[in-house]
Amino acid sequence: MRRALGVFTLLWLFSSPLHAACTVAMANASFGSLSSFTVRGTEQQTSANLVVTCDTILNLLTNDTVSMNVLSATVTSGTRPAMKRTDNTTLPDVVPVRVCGTSSCSNTTETAVGQTYSWSGNTLLGLLTSKSYTLPIYFRTVSGQSVTAGPYQVNVTLNISYSVCPTGLLGICLGTPQTGTVPVTTQLTMNVSTDCITISAPDVNFGSAPLVSNFPSVSQSVAITCTKGSTYTVGINNGVNAGGGTVRKMVNGSNSMSYDIYKGSTSTRWGPSGTERWASGAASSVSSDGTVNTYNYTARMLSGQNTPPAGTYTDTLVVDVAF
Repeated sequence: MRRALGVFTLLWLFSSPLHAACTVAMANASFGSLSSFTVRGTEQQTSANLVVTCDTILNLLTNDTVSMNVLSATVTSGTRPAMKRTDNTTLPDVVPVRVCGTSSCSNTTETAVGQTYSWSGNTLLGLLTSKSYTLPIYFRTVSGQSVTAGPYQVNVTLNISYSVCPTGLLGICLGTPQTGTVPVTTQLTMNVSTDCITISAPDVNFGSAPLVSNFPSVSQSVAITCTKGSTYTVGINNGVNAGGGTVRKMVNGSNSMSYDIYKGSTSTRWGPSGTERWASGAASSVSSDGTVNTYNYTARMLSGQNTPPAGTYTDTLVVDVAF
C-alpha cells in the first residue's frame, strides 16, 4: 500500500498539465475636468487597472513576474506620452504624462517610452486575487504647462509580459510556467477648462493741481491672467458716483470732478457694455506664454468743467471679465 502511494506521488509531481495563455486587460484613465491653472500649477494623478488572469489556482510562490514595457504613444514629449488637443490638432499644446508602477511615481518607478517596469516577489503576491493579478498603473501629469482649454487625449500602448506558475507547492512550481507578451492600449483623457485668476488694476492718481485744466492725463495698464487662447471681453463700470449715468465722477462731499478712461491713447471710451468693452483679441500686449493680456489706457479730466473747491476727490471703479 505504501509503495502504491509513492508511485502515485511521483507521477503527480512530474506531470505537466496544459494551461491556456493568460489574458491581459487594461482599463482607460481620466484626469477629469481641470482648470488650465490647476494643470499648470500642480501635478495631477489618476490610475487604471491592468488585470492579468491566468489558468492557475491560488499560488503562494514568489517567483511570478509581470512586466510593463511602454511601447509607444500617439503623442510624445521627449520620452513621455503627452496628451494633445483632440478638437484642434494643429495646436502645439501638450500635457506630458509620467507612467509609473507605484502611486509615489518616483524616479525609480517612472517608466518612459521604451523602458520596462516589473512586478515580482512579495509585491506581486499582494496583488493576487484568485486567478488574477490586478496591477494599478499610475499616470501623473508634468506641471508647468501653459495650455489652451479643450479636450486632451493620448493613447499609450504597453507590452505586458508575464511568467506565472500554474500551480505551486512547498515553494516549487509544478508544471510549466505560463509565459507570454501581450500588447494593450490605454487611453488617457483630460478636459482643460477656461479660467481667470488675477486682475491687476493699480490705482489712478492724478496728483495735485490748482485748476481742473491743469491735471495731466495718466497712462497706465490693466493686466489680466486667463487661460491661454481664451476669448473674453473686459469692461470697466462707470464708478460709484455716476448716479445711473455714464459720466464718471470723483467726489468730495457734494463737489465733483468729471473724468473718463480711454482705450490706449485714443479717444475711444473704455466702458461696461457693448462696444465699449475691450476684446481679449485686441489686447495691447500678450505675454510669451499667452496667459497675461495687458490693456493700456489713458485717464483724463473732462474739459469745460469748473474747478471745484480744494480737497481730495475719489471714485471707485470695477474691472470685470466676461466670457
